[in-house]
Amino acid sequence: MLSLGVSLYPEQEKRQEIEEYLALAKKYGFSKVFTSLFSVEGSLDEILAYFKNLCDVAHRYDMQVYGDCNARFFMQVKATADDLSFFKKMGLDVLRLDLMFNDERDVQIVNNKEGLGVQLNASLVDSVKHIIEIGGNKERIIGSYNFYPLRNTGADDEDIIATNSFFKKEGMKTQIFITSTQKGTHGPWPISDGLPTIEIDRDLPIGLQVRHNLALGSDELIIGNAFASEDELKEVAETMKQIYVYGEDRPFYFPGIRDQIPIGDIERVPLKIEPSEGLSESERSLLFEFNKHNVSEYTHTIIRSRWGRFDFRYTPILARKCDKEYFENGDVLIINDNVARYKGEVHIARKKIRNDGSMNYAGRIRKEEMFLLDLLKHNMNFGFIE
Repeated sequence: MLSLGVSLYPEQEKRQEIEEYLALAKKYGFSKVFTSLFSVEGSLDEILAYFKNLCDVAHRYDMQVYGDCNARFFMQVKATADDLSFFKKMGLDVLRLDLMFNDERDVQIVNNKEGLGVQLNASLVDSVKHIIEIGGNKERIIGSYNFYPLRNTGADDEDIIATNSFFKKEGMKTQIFITSTQKGTHGPWPISDGLPTIEIDRDLPIGLQVRHNLALGSDELIIGNAFASEDELKEVAETMKQIYVYGEDRPFYFPGIRDQIPIGDIERVPLKIEPSEGLSESERSLLFEFNKHNVSEYTHTIIRSRWGRFDFRYTPILARKCDKEYFENGDVLIINDNVARYKGEVHIARKKIRNDGSMNYAGRIRKEEMFLLDLLKHNMNFGFIE
């Protein structure tokens, strides 16, 4: 299940603001806090007290704290690769290395005796591979992407897919940044243009950012800037409810098929559509209540969801007239009674296909969400929302 987090930069924030923000975040299902350790100046005692206070507050809300660190900060607080006690005294749960040392010290940090989790920069895959090869404990490692305050400098989908694939293959999780789009938010530096990992997320509604990163296979999502609005936190929480649904078992699912149909607690990628006029009650049920849409083998012509033909085999889906000669990329289609063998299947057109009367036009994927279709691959679950 996706984990959610917020970011805090306490050198710029008041204690009351932090308390109020964490209370809101907890209310809407957030469980992690990211903070930048090297943004704070002061003596060792002042730095320790500063972040211990932050960690104490976060832990009162049952949130884990991730502290972003670099080599200069290591030297500043007199920490060494074999002694991370300073970070443990702070109360950190996970230490993030913004840049690795690229020698045996990285392994010592990963395998630390203090029991801290360690985030390694996910964009430096070769360095992470090397750390594992020379003895780094994979169970301690989380891949953590950077955020990008400067417009046009962020990652694209291909970058993330390749990196997430490596981490998943090695049994490690990845953490990525999404962004509040509120004006006047801040990060560790004096710039306010969003703090996402992926460039196109910079201007997307935050709920769509969540669904985007889910489709890319990320495990933990952190809002990189502060403070996200309550409306945005609520939107994330509502999106999570759309992602995690339940698929009921049916007695007529026979062996072999039962293993393929999504049953029980399901994670899916919800897609917003503009429904067509005149949808029947059974068509609306198939689109918005049926929680077993699953991508079949090939997606170059259509994205095919097969399993509605089992649950709706005895439900009439009368053919409805549609003036379109061709269906186009993004059109949502339901096979009707004219093809009884496949009635109840739901297809999303990916190319121009002829309207032969076997499919009812059910609506269209919203324009701003079309890019999600490129990310749907075989055996991924998806669904429809209005």
